[in-house]
Amino acid sequence: MSEHVHYESRMTSAAQKPVLTDTPSSSADADQPEASRKTLDKLSPRDRVISDVVRGLYNGRFEPGQRLVESQLTQDYGISRGPVREALNRLAAMGLVDLMPKRGAQIRIMSLDEAIDSLIVVQGLVGIAAKLAAERHKNAGGAQRLQAAVTDIMQFDTTSSTAGYAIARDSFYGALIALAANDALSSALSRIHIHLIRVEFRSILRSVDQRRHSDYVKIAEAVAAGDARRAERAARTHIGRSIAALEDFREDKNGS
Repeated sequence: MSEHVHYESRMTSAAQKPVLTDTPSSSADADQPEASRKTLDKLSPRDRVISDVVRGLYNGRFEPGQRLVESQLTQDYGISRGPVREALNRLAAMGLVDLMPKRGAQIRIMSLDEAIDSLIVVQGLVGIAAKLAAERHKNAGGAQRLQAAVTDIMQFDTTSSTAGYAIARDSFYGALIALAANDALSSALSRIHIHLIRVEFRSILRSVDQRRHSDYVKIAEAVAAGDARRAERAARTHIGRSIAALEDFREDKNGS
């Protein structure tokens, strides 16, 4: 697809406003847990637009390089420019879009090298998060939230690439980071463009899909046991598989 495909070409007709909540808008979202949909139904207009763009990356509605035109967004979502601008600014802060003066925004295109570099940082940060979470595992509410996230993840097939699965995985990491209780760590991780990595390189990362569920279980079990070393090792191993898959692809690409 061209890098300059316009947002409006991917939208529904004016008579059909796009789905703002996380209710499945296509068969690609049909496996999304009910709890996630109900939670997202309560979001503000700004956050619902953000959620819809993120979901759209997973179900193919949006693609890297695609433009998000502010005037078209306000029309299609039936909201004022204020929430739309806030949503675009937030998406830019998340690293998902690049803002273009007087032209709205464009979904970022991430290079393979940038994805690998980002995952190397993620590996270290998630390892630290798991270690801290295990050290502070006596927070009963936090531990229960982490286990609930694992249960939610288990509802999906390991090869799923839907928005619902992405939300479930984000909930797992959110619970892990909350247990770690480190604001600096949370802030650093929030700036990593994980959604773009998952979407743009999903075909490459399918090679590690089969190990995903067991990895989440191992991390959660180590945290619950208060085994900081094992938790950190499990988390680093989990992210390391994705790094290795991308590095192998880069090596094959450069060698061809």
